[in-house]
Amino acid sequence: MTPLQCANEIAAFLRNEIAADEEGVQTIFFDKPPETEDIRVFVGFLPRVSTNEEKKKLCPAIVVRPETVSDTDEGSSVKLLFSVTTYDEDEESGYISFYNLLEWIRFKLLSNSPIDERWNLQDSLETVVPDEQPFPQWWGYLEGIFTLPQPRKTYWRNLGGR
Repeated sequence: MTPLQCANEIAAFLRNEIAADEEGVQTIFFDKPPETEDIRVFVGFLPRVSTNEEKKKLCPAIVVRPETVSDTDEGSSVKLLFSVTTYDEDEESGYISFYNLLEWIRFKLLSNSPIDERWNLQDSLETVVPDEQPFPQWWGYLEGIFTLPQPRKTYWRNLGGR
């Protein structure tokens, strides 16, 4: 099982939670028109776009990607980055649905670990919201460390009787 497989399966989990929790997701965007309520979940990176209209079509979005992998004698782990972006031209309160989406993700990850009975969240999540925002997009991320199955060492035996 690879770090990318972990990211893919946790992204699938978030997609399923979004589909199953329509009412909860709608409360995040209670003041938005229906066309902006579809939360997209990507693995890897957000597709590159150049215009505000293209940015608006991608949002809101969650991007799950492996950031670092650690292998020690005690076990293996992957730090996943959950990048979150919303689009709102309201300069005063456009950030509210962004923060609500961050909290929704945090709640789902913390309350469902191990995810799919396989991916265990270690310790806690860290949420970061940079001061500089690419307005009218709002952006931030969560980081969490998940346990990976530990690769096993292979010991070769001399089967020739030596």
